[in-house]
Amino acid sequence: MRVVLDTCVLVPSFLRSVLLACARAGFIEPLATPRLLEEWRRSAKTPLQRLESENAARQFLSDFPQAMRPDPLDLRPYWLPDQDDVHILALAVLHHADVIVTHNKKDFPQEVLNEYGIIRMDPDAQLMQLYRLHGPALLEPLRPVLAEVQSAYPQMRPIELWRKAWLPQFGRKFDRL
Repeated sequence: MRVVLDTCVLVPSFLRSVLLACARAGFIEPLATPRLLEEWRRSAKTPLQRLESENAARQFLSDFPQAMRPDPLDLRPYWLPDQDDVHILALAVLHHADVIVTHNKKDFPQEVLNEYGIIRMDPDAQLMQLYRLHGPALLEPLRPVLAEVQSAYPQMRPIELWRKAWLPQFGRKFDRL
C-alpha cells in the first residue's frame, strides 16, 4: 500500500517510529519529496527539535531512498483548501498513492480527495486497516518501538503511550494481544 505521510504525522517521534516501522516491515510503501522533507525540518520550533527533525529526515532518506520522488512542478491541476498542502496531493496522485495519512481533515477533505482516487486516513485508522489486512504479524515490528518508548517513560502504561501518540484504537488492539 503506497502512502504519503503528511508532516503532522512525521513530527511526533513515537508516531513516526510506529509508521516507519510498518514501512520497514513492508506493510506500507512511503512516498516523499524534497519539499515534504523540508517542511518536516521546518516544523521544528526549538534548536533541539530542529536537530531531532534533521536527524530523523536523514534517517528517513537512508532507510527509504526508494520513497523519494521529485517535487511536482505543476500544481495547477490540483486543489485543496490550503494551497500549502497541494504538493502532498500532487505527490499522491502522480505516484499512485492509495492513502494520505494525516490528522488534518479540514485541509484534506475526503470529498475533494475522492475526485483524485485518494483516501485520507488518520494514523489510527491506517494502523487498524493494516491490522485487518495483516493480523498479528503487524505487531511484531512494533514491539521494539513500544519497548523503547516504555524505557523512556516507565511510569506510563502502554495504553497511555498509544493514546498520547493519537493511536487509541490501535493501542487497545495492541494491548489486548
